[in-house]
Amino acid sequence: MEDHLIGTYYSNLSDAIRDGLRKILAEYRQKNEVEIAATLYKNGKITLREAAAIMDVPVRKTLEELGERGVYLRYGMEELEEDLG
Repeated sequence: MEDHLIGTYYSNLSDAIRDGLRKILAEYRQKNEVEIAATLYKNGKITLREAAAIMDVPVRKTLEELGERGVYLRYGMEELEEDLG
């Protein structure tokens, strides 16, 4: 497998390791942002659109991410005003 990566996708093993670490760190950062946004939304500190902005995903994906964490849509006057404004 290493032989396939080196030469095909990367010039050397160090480049492959660096790329792998960057991907792991980016995934960790994204998971952390999702957890923070879910907690803030659940506690009524931010709106759904603000949660989507923090997560850097569309609102539809935000709903999926929140649902996976047992946090469900909260739609009140603030959200209605935001949607109408």
